[in-house]
Amino acid sequence: MEEMQINWMAFAAAVVAQMIVGYLWFHPAVMGKIWAKSLGKDYDDLKPKNAFKTYGITILLTLLFTMFLVNNVTGLGNEDLKFHTFKHGIFHAIILTLMIMLPVFGTPALFEKRDWRWVMVHVGYWFCRIGAAAGILSYWR
Repeated sequence: MEEMQINWMAFAAAVVAQMIVGYLWFHPAVMGKIWAKSLGKDYDDLKPKNAFKTYGITILLTLLFTMFLVNNVTGLGNEDLKFHTFKHGIFHAIILTLMIMLPVFGTPALFEKRDWRWVMVHVGYWFCRIGAAAGILSYWR
């Protein structure tokens, strides 16, 4: 069996890119206020009480998710040079967003009677996040 090689610089860049996307996406000037309003809260109410713990756990979860993306985007069947493009990563982002993120957020939102904006904020965020990370991982092998 062939061993998969991981470009750790691309991995690190993909992790950082996802953190940047999260910071920008949930900033009050972008989607932060819409997100808070969809929850019936004020934006300031959603700031973490323990930022070190919150962002520390977020980084750990991002590391796990990025490992999943490495296997999904650069794993077996993706060795051909035609798959070494940012566009290939965006393709994965579209598929993963439609097939995983939309059902993961959409289904409970129906039963929890969540505002449709809540679903769109999260699904849009995950598309941007996956697109940035998968694009980096796919292009920079």
